[in-house]
Amino acid sequence: MGNTGSSHDAFPRTTSPDDFQLLAAVTRGDEKALSTIHQRHFMKLTSFAHWVTGDHAAAEEVANDTFLVIWRSSARFQRRSKVSTWMFAIAYRIAKKKRQKLARRQLDLDIDTCSLSDKQDLAAHAIERRDIFKALDRLKPELRAVIELTYFQGYLHAEIAEMLGCPVGTVKTRIMRAKQQLRHLLREDPAPAPLRCAA
Repeated sequence: MGNTGSSHDAFPRTTSPDDFQLLAAVTRGDEKALSTIHQRHFMKLTSFAHWVTGDHAAAEEVANDTFLVIWRSSARFQRRSKVSTWMFAIAYRIAKKKRQKLARRQLDLDIDTCSLSDKQDLAAHAIERRDIFKALDRLKPELRAVIELTYFQGYLHAEIAEMLGCPVGTVKTRIMRAKQQLRHLLREDPAPAPLRCAA
């Protein structure tokens, strides 16, 4: 892929280079810098791509393809946003194309590794995580994407808008629609009585 010399030597030994420094090193052909960025962000990109594509194998392909684009196009990054925001934008474009090629969607969410924050307000009352993820599975990919980025990845609306290539208002509208549909789906879910949401 180019120069394999470690430009990490230019970084202080006592500190870990930030994403901006690493991407600058990638632009100079430093494969170790790319490996470090990969280690930091691969799982998050894969998780996000999973929500968009609905397929675990496809999600990993999207993440790997994203890092290939980063290797080839790092010089195009203009520092107008966080490096992670730029990477998620690349992943989203690739994931949308990948989703179009999938004949069917297969979700393999491990709900035991997912945690829900109190701030999510996905339902009016407490409900088991399994029911919530089943409801999320029924949302359109663009609605699942904003829920993933907002509540599971912690990005701001402006950052999500840049990633998805849409206005901030569209992001807010999608979040609102996603919450409304989730509440509706959770009320419809034929769960045992103790788990049903009150009308």
